[in-house]
Amino acid sequence: MLKYLLVVLSESSAPFCYYEKKPRKNPKRDLLPLKSLEEAVIFALKNNLKVNFLYPDHKLDKAYNALIDEVDHVKIVPFGSRETYPDSILVIESDGFPAAGELKGLRDENIIFRLRKNDLGKLSSRLNLLLMKCKRINLVLMDIEAYGAEDFEQYRRQLETVSDKMLKLSAKKDPPELSVLTDRLALDRMNNCSAGLKHLTVAPDGKLYLCPAFYYGRAGDTLGGIRNDIPIKNRHLLELKYSPICRICDAYHCRRCVFLNKKLTLEVNTPSSQQCRISHIEREASRLYLQKLKEAGGNPVALADIPEIAYGDPFEIVETKKLSIADFKKL
Repeated sequence: MLKYLLVVLSESSAPFCYYEKKPRKNPKRDLLPLKSLEEAVIFALKNNLKVNFLYPDHKLDKAYNALIDEVDHVKIVPFGSRETYPDSILVIESDGFPAAGELKGLRDENIIFRLRKNDLGKLSSRLNLLLMKCKRINLVLMDIEAYGAEDFEQYRRQLETVSDKMLKLSAKKDPPELSVLTDRLALDRMNNCSAGLKHLTVAPDGKLYLCPAFYYGRAGDTLGGIRNDIPIKNRHLLELKYSPICRICDAYHCRRCVFLNKKLTLEVNTPSSQQCRISHIEREASRLYLQKLKEAGGNPVALADIPEIAYGDPFEIVETKKLSIADFKKL
């Protein structure tokens, strides 16, 4: 059942996930047509959907702002537009990280931090700066298809360093959240992206897509115009129950990105090894962080202990030991 709608207002709108946007064109010509925006707003109102609007780095005309204000929504904007659109979720790119002076004005912000593989070694230092000023940080690792053994190990070390910083901040009245470290503590079931199930995207061409990534990265993957009878081919494959390993995995915070699945394995319901390894590195970091919180005498908001496991990629265990799904569940 759909719960919200993503609306990409421009070809140059700030990307918020694993995909890349197209090269910027003339900002006056790359906008979602006003008529299409009106259709999206009406669709959201009729179906009681909240809308996440993805903004470009230039100011919108009054007509666009008036339509946007008609529906319950969240603004996702590039960091450079934080003053134009206050009270928004800000997108920060690691290769364009703000100077110290630009960070001074941040107060309890919600941040999406997109980290390039080349900047992996700077992760903990960047997060240490942001955690002091933010309410929540959603970390998105870019270029994961190029991750190798050394990158996975470096990521593990970086998260270990960040968890020490988080431990110090945990004594605050409202300690900050870091998606890859704290989300798993409060989950007892999968909380994946759910593109095509809980949300769809209206792209700048006025058509529907599973998510923005399928507009920017996979030409021809449109679901057609904005309407209620949306034809999603093999929609059942998007559901957790049709992903045999994922449905019994307890890396509950994993995004299980269907775009990356399709890109790296050619199947929307099959994550790549990189996704699994990264999610399990994060799961282990969360387990150790929870352990540290308890040892420090804190009162962590955790539904249950996170059990220690002996693998970093479920597919590797199933393959090397020739396990059935039933046997895997016993590990």
